[in-house]
Amino acid sequence: ELGCEIRRLDVSEEDTVPSAEEMREMVVEWPEVILCSGGNTLHALLRWKEVGLDLLMKESGLNGTVLCGASAGAGCWFSSLHTDSLRPDNTKNREHVLNELTEKELQDWDYAKISALGFIDAMCVPHFDATGTNGAKRAEDAEQILLEDPSTSVIGVDENAALVVVGGDAMAVSGDGKATCHVMMPLEETGEVISAPIPTHWEEPIPMEEILDLPAPASAPHLESLEKYVDTDFVIADDFAQELASSEAATSCCDERDADSSTASAVVPKIVASGNERGMQLKPIVDKIVELSGVDLPKVLYIGTASFDRTDKFLMNTKMFREMGCEIRRLDVSEQDTVPSAEDMREMVVEWPHVILCSGGNTLHALIRWKEIGLDMLMKEAGMEGKVLCGGSAGAGCWFSSLHTDSLRPDNTKNKEHVLNELSEEELSDWNYTKISALGFIDAMCVPHYNARGTNGEMRSEHAEKILLEDPSTTMVIGVDNNAAFMVLGNDVMAVSGDGKATCHVIVPDERTGEAMSAPLPTDLEELIPLEDVFKLPLSEANSVASD
Repeated sequence: ELGCEIRRLDVSEEDTVPSAEEMREMVVEWPEVILCSGGNTLHALLRWKEVGLDLLMKESGLNGTVLCGASAGAGCWFSSLHTDSLRPDNTKNREHVLNELTEKELQDWDYAKISALGFIDAMCVPHFDATGTNGAKRAEDAEQILLEDPSTSVIGVDENAALVVVGGDAMAVSGDGKATCHVMMPLEETGEVISAPIPTHWEEPIPMEEILDLPAPASAPHLESLEKYVDTDFVIADDFAQELASSEAATSCCDERDADSSTASAVVPKIVASGNERGMQLKPIVDKIVELSGVDLPKVLYIGTASFDRTDKFLMNTKMFREMGCEIRRLDVSEQDTVPSAEDMREMVVEWPHVILCSGGNTLHALIRWKEIGLDMLMKEAGMEGKVLCGGSAGAGCWFSSLHTDSLRPDNTKNKEHVLNELSEEELSDWNYTKISALGFIDAMCVPHYNARGTNGEMRSEHAEKILLEDPSTTMVIGVDNNAAFMVLGNDVMAVSGDGKATCHVIVPDERTGEAMSAPLPTDLEELIPLEDVFKLPLSEANSVASD
């Protein structure tokens, strides 16, 4: 239907096998795509080995030919596969067999694990969501095989889904909007098998080794009882203005020739805090980050601790910067074995970038890790040097003195897909927002996703008001809608709308009534306004309404 030129290679019977030269031309030299059928994989693999087609496929794959197929034509590319090749009707004359055997005879067979071509080092389970004619579910039988041989990684492929592999990277594609692929792995500690569906919304593939590790929980000890860290003081930038003033005073005492080279005298901090991670893909918000950096193609350091250093989050958050041609480096510190030396980390955070972009995710986990390894103090130093500090969601709230967070949400974890797969709706909704301390560059409580409702059923904005009224230490709140950003330059700020509708909000307590007052920030301002004036907006608006 597409109009593609198609050739067919029949080697099931000996009398149709072409000469070695002709077969090489057909398999290695001619095609852009090799498509293998479903059916009896064991029969196919035996024939390919007998006629040397397996090695020609290897050569073709190394040349960049796309290798594809469904069912048997999917599993054949893996190192092993879960197969129904021993099913009595998995034959050429299937219709005859179905006609001759009884229902009991047709059901009397077992799945088997067999070796395959080995392009992908895992066991493939096609028809993962299906039940065989023997009454056994593919997924459950594959789990049993995994328990007996824990060395095997497993990729299950639902009917109407596909796994796309490009080099060492992979992604799942849903053909019907529902089906996907799954990863199964054994837990050494318990001997149990855990699994996770592979998300189908990724726009780019991620490393296969990371996909195979998708069900595994993060190893940081604090994650076992994250609630204990809610009251931890993470503020390191509350003396930012004082230290900056001292730095400027020192600069003014230096020789004038050296003063021009000092970045400490620049207007800082420079912050762009987006209500959600999508803000990092919206042009009005990204333009402000580039503008604050002072260069056309800023060097961007990505820190994905809050998202447990997952590559899918890295690709999403940095997409626009990569498309612009920006140089990007990635600092992974969620796990101890990826933390660089103190010297290397300082070079990455303080000396190299124009922009530091932090991911969304679990803010409390990120703040704990940054404090443990000293990254928080390096961020402070980078902020004083004039680096743009930005991010969405957790990557927005971390720059404030406190934030409203869903860090205790049960699926706010590295292996989110596994947790979503295992817990009931009731369990997934059984959590509360909490207020935690943050780095302290902006003296206010940030509420990312201000206009959104959590999986616990509660509006962010409403819960933030409760905290404001119940906790006297919370004097001011900045709510940032999804697709909006709060931009800070020194003591001046503005709201940026990424979609023309979203904005930021300021919420303060009304001392006269004991209630909360709020006001949206205009997004059509051409210049920034003092932060202290922003905090007066709700009262001004209330007085204006009263006078009317």
